[in-house]
Amino acid sequence: MVHMAGRIKSGEGTLIGNAGEYFVVAELLKRGVIASLAPRNAPAFDILATNREKTIRIRVKTKTGEYDVWQWSAKKDGSIFRHLQSEDDFAVLVNLTDETKDMEYFILPTSLLNDWLVADFEKWLSTPGKKGQPRASDNPKRNLEFQKSADKLEPYRNKWVILWGQ
Repeated sequence: MVHMAGRIKSGEGTLIGNAGEYFVVAELLKRGVIASLAPRNAPAFDILATNREKTIRIRVKTKTGEYDVWQWSAKKDGSIFRHLQSEDDFAVLVNLTDETKDMEYFILPTSLLNDWLVADFEKWLSTPGKKGQPRASDNPKRNLEFQKSADKLEPYRNKWVILWGQ
Protein backbone atom coordinates (compact mmCIF):
# COMPACT_ATOMS: atom_id res chain seq x y z
CA MET A 1 0.00 0.00 0.00
CA VAL A 2 1.20 3.49 -0.77
CA HIS A 3 1.86 5.44 2.42
CA MET A 4 -0.32 8.52 2.48
CA ALA A 5 1.05 11.04 4.92
CA GLY A 6 -0.96 14.11 5.75
CA ARG A 7 -4.36 15.04 4.47
CA ILE A 8 -6.02 12.88 1.82
CA LYS A 9 -5.92 14.71 -1.47
CA SER A 10 -8.76 14.84 -3.95
CA GLY A 11 -9.26 11.43 -5.50
CA GLU A 12 -7.37 9.49 -2.83
CA GLY A 13 -10.50 9.12 -0.69
CA THR A 14 -12.03 6.99 -3.42
CA LEU A 15 -8.90 4.84 -3.58
CA ILE A 16 -8.94 4.34 0.17
CA GLY A 17 -12.63 3.43 0.08
CA ASN A 18 -12.03 0.99 -2.76
CA ALA A 19 -9.12 -0.61 -0.90
CA GLY A 20 -11.29 -1.14 2.16
CA GLU A 21 -14.01 -2.81 0.09
CA TYR A 22 -11.55 -5.15 -1.62
CA PHE A 23 -9.95 -6.09 1.71
CA VAL A 24 -13.38 -6.94 3.14
CA VAL A 25 -14.21 -9.10 0.10
CA ALA A 26 -10.83 -10.84 0.48
CA GLU A 27 -11.51 -11.54 4.17
CA LEU A 28 -14.91 -13.01 3.32
CA LEU A 29 -13.53 -15.17 0.49
CA LYS A 30 -10.76 -16.36 2.81
CA ARG A 31 -13.52 -17.59 5.14
CA GLY A 32 -15.33 -19.51 2.40
CA VAL A 33 -18.02 -16.88 1.88
CA ILE A 34 -19.09 -16.00 -1.66
CA ALA A 35 -18.80 -12.21 -1.86
CA SER A 36 -18.95 -9.65 -4.62
CA LEU A 37 -18.67 -5.89 -4.85
CA ALA A 38 -21.87 -4.08 -5.82
CA PRO A 39 -21.83 -1.80 -8.86
CA ARG A 40 -20.31 1.60 -8.05
CA ASN A 41 -22.59 3.87 -6.08
CA ALA A 42 -25.18 1.20 -5.30
CA PRO A 43 -27.42 3.09 -2.87
CA ALA A 44 -27.80 0.55 -0.07
CA PHE A 45 -24.68 -1.61 0.10
CA ASP A 46 -21.12 -2.13 -1.12
CA ILE A 47 -20.87 -5.92 -0.94
CA LEU A 48 -23.33 -8.76 -1.35
CA ALA A 49 -22.26 -11.94 0.45
CA THR A 50 -23.69 -15.41 0.95
CA ASN A 51 -22.67 -18.43 2.97
CA ARG A 52 -25.16 -20.54 0.95
CA GLU A 53 -27.70 -20.39 3.80
CA LYS A 54 -28.08 -16.64 4.11
CA THR A 55 -27.41 -13.61 1.91
CA ILE A 56 -26.40 -10.33 3.50
CA ARG A 57 -25.68 -6.75 2.50
CA ILE A 58 -22.52 -5.08 3.73
CA ARG A 59 -21.73 -1.38 3.84
CA VAL A 60 -18.01 -0.63 4.13
CA LYS A 61 -16.49 2.52 5.60
CA THR A 62 -12.72 2.90 5.57
CA LYS A 63 -10.36 5.22 7.38
CA THR A 64 -6.58 5.29 7.38
CA GLY A 65 -4.29 5.25 10.39
CA GLU A 66 -3.66 8.98 9.96
CA TYR A 67 -7.28 9.78 10.78
CA ASP A 68 -9.27 9.01 13.90
CA VAL A 69 -12.69 9.37 12.30
CA TRP A 70 -15.00 7.41 10.03
CA GLN A 71 -17.32 9.94 8.42
CA TRP A 72 -20.72 9.75 6.73
CA SER A 73 -22.93 12.41 5.16
CA ALA A 74 -26.58 12.51 6.15
CA LYS A 75 -29.13 12.70 3.35
CA LYS A 76 -31.41 15.75 2.98
CA ASP A 77 -34.05 14.01 5.10
CA GLY A 78 -31.48 13.51 7.88
CA SER A 79 -31.12 9.76 7.38
CA ILE A 80 -27.62 8.33 7.26
CA PHE A 81 -28.19 5.01 5.50
CA ARG A 82 -30.49 4.39 2.55
CA HIS A 83 -32.86 1.43 2.74
CA LEU A 84 -31.77 0.53 6.27
CA GLN A 85 -32.98 -2.92 7.28
CA SER A 86 -32.84 -4.47 10.72
CA GLU A 87 -31.81 -7.91 9.48
CA ASP A 88 -29.10 -8.94 7.05
CA ASP A 89 -27.75 -5.37 6.83
CA PHE A 90 -24.24 -4.98 8.22
CA ALA A 91 -21.46 -2.42 8.34
CA VAL A 92 -17.76 -3.18 8.32
CA LEU A 93 -15.56 -0.35 9.55
CA VAL A 94 -12.04 -0.75 8.21
CA ASN A 95 -8.97 0.75 9.85
CA LEU A 96 -6.61 0.63 6.87
CA THR A 97 -2.96 0.38 7.91
CA ASP A 98 0.29 0.20 5.98
CA GLU A 99 0.82 -3.41 7.08
CA THR A 100 -2.08 -5.73 6.29
CA LYS A 101 -1.35 -7.80 9.41
CA ASP A 102 -2.23 -4.71 11.49
CA MET A 103 -5.55 -3.99 9.79
CA GLU A 104 -8.65 -3.91 11.94
CA TYR A 105 -12.21 -4.67 10.95
CA PHE A 106 -15.25 -3.88 13.09
CA ILE A 107 -18.31 -5.85 12.00
CA LEU A 108 -21.67 -4.76 13.34
CA PRO A 109 -25.33 -4.45 12.38
CA THR A 110 -25.92 -1.25 10.41
CA SER A 111 -28.95 -0.47 12.61
CA LEU A 112 -26.67 -0.38 15.69
CA LEU A 113 -24.16 1.86 13.92
CA ASN A 114 -27.04 4.13 12.88
CA ASP A 115 -28.17 4.38 16.52
CA TRP A 116 -24.64 5.33 17.61
CA LEU A 117 -24.31 8.00 14.92
CA VAL A 118 -27.74 9.50 15.68
CA ALA A 119 -27.01 9.62 19.43
CA ASP A 120 -23.57 11.16 18.84
CA PHE A 121 -25.03 13.84 16.55
CA GLU A 122 -27.77 14.68 19.07
CA LYS A 123 -25.12 15.00 21.80
CA TRP A 124 -23.00 17.22 19.51
CA LEU A 125 -26.05 19.42 18.76
CA SER A 126 -26.74 19.87 22.48
CA THR A 127 -23.26 21.24 23.22
CA PRO A 128 -22.27 24.77 22.22
CA GLY A 129 -19.61 25.39 19.59
CA LYS A 130 -16.11 26.72 20.34
CA LYS A 131 -17.36 30.31 20.65
CA GLY A 132 -20.54 29.34 22.52
CA GLN A 133 -22.72 29.43 19.42
CA PRO A 134 -25.44 26.83 18.81
CA ARG A 135 -24.54 23.96 16.49
CA ALA A 136 -26.05 23.79 13.00
CA SER A 137 -28.74 21.10 12.93
CA ASP A 138 -28.43 20.94 9.13
CA ASN A 139 -24.76 19.89 9.31
CA PRO A 140 -24.64 16.71 7.19
CA LYS A 141 -21.49 15.25 8.77
CA ARG A 142 -21.88 12.22 11.00
CA ASN A 143 -18.70 11.00 12.66
CA LEU A 144 -17.56 7.99 14.61
CA GLU A 145 -14.27 8.71 16.36
CA PHE A 146 -12.08 5.64 16.71
CA GLN A 147 -10.45 6.50 20.05
CA LYS A 148 -13.64 7.81 21.68
CA SER A 149 -15.57 4.74 20.52
CA ALA A 150 -12.87 2.13 21.21
CA ASP A 151 -14.71 0.52 24.13
CA LYS A 152 -18.00 0.07 22.30
CA LEU A 153 -16.23 -1.03 19.10
CA GLU A 154 -14.04 -3.64 20.81
CA PRO A 155 -16.68 -6.44 20.94
CA TYR A 156 -16.99 -6.14 17.14
CA ARG A 157 -13.28 -6.24 16.30
CA ASN A 158 -12.69 -8.94 13.66
CA LYS A 159 -15.95 -10.71 14.66
CA TRP A 160 -16.88 -11.99 11.22
CA VAL A 161 -19.27 -14.56 12.74
CA ILE A 162 -21.67 -11.69 13.56
CA LEU A 163 -22.60 -11.66 9.88
CA TRP A 164 -24.13 -15.10 10.19
CA GLY A 165 -25.91 -14.63 13.51
CA GLN A 166 -23.41 -16.51 15.64
